[in-house]
Amino acid sequence: MPELDLPPDFAGLPPPGPGPSGPPLSPPPPAELRPGKFSDRFIAYVIDSFPFIAGYYVCTVLIFMRFQHLAARSEVPFILGAGWIGLCWAYQTVGNLAGGTVGKKIMGMAVVDREGRRLGWGRSMLRAFTWFLSMPLFNLGCVIALFHPESRAFHDLLSGTLVVEEGRPRSGAESWVVFLGSLFLIFGMLGGSTAFVLSQPTPKDLKAIAKARDGLMIFAQIEEKFKAENGTYTASLSEIAQTSGDVEQFKAAMLELYDPNLFQVSAGNRGYRISAAALDRKRTRVTVQGP
Repeated sequence: MPELDLPPDFAGLPPPGPGPSGPPLSPPPPAELRPGKFSDRFIAYVIDSFPFIAGYYVCTVLIFMRFQHLAARSEVPFILGAGWIGLCWAYQTVGNLAGGTVGKKIMGMAVVDREGRRLGWGRSMLRAFTWFLSMPLFNLGCVIALFHPESRAFHDLLSGTLVVEEGRPRSGAESWVVFLGSLFLIFGMLGGSTAFVLSQPTPKDLKAIAKARDGLMIFAQIEEKFKAENGTYTASLSEIAQTSGDVEQFKAAMLELYDPNLFQVSAGNRGYRISAAALDRKRTRVTVQGP
């Protein structure tokens, strides 16, 4: 059978001998690093900082309202501050290690080194530490990013990092959507923390509630006195006032301690129940019953 005379490059095989001359192939150029916009960085900063500022504020308010024996100790605010700063440092460190905090991820940004690589533990912790050095003098270290050509803040310069845009550039419409969504998130967190603080009783509220409870204990004693004299309990405020021994003082105490429109008394041969609203902001209901 005759042999087929096939060309040397048949089936895509290169011909024998030296390859084609020419310069060697160069690696593809690195992806362009696009510095994050200062406006995006500011929104990310607010998103990342607000929970810790609000947490410190809420804890301080709760301690002063609920644990006044702790509030009298001068070291408590410093201990609280150190605790929340430690939590914030840990959050920043983990965020740097993950390529960006929650705020930066929402705003489409990442934290990298000068070559565009993710940060390791050492540089992540260093950047988290130097982040606090940018806070004094009204966040002057962060404002530096507004004038730096690569939008680098003071802590970026100290730690050798960059905050860059991640993914494809956003359109103007997308930027507005993210901006408005971030504002909604910020004001939502602000409104929630404010509502929580305002819902807590103030020292004045707690004092009003305590006085109302003490007043009901006196009411209970008067009911027992009336029962001893008449063989039954009474639901009549006028009879309770007369049994107290000083009707005018009784009326003055009623107006000082309770909302007169929310005072209720029920009684019979076997017992009594007195319910009233204290004069705190929430008109907290206090109750006594017996025997």
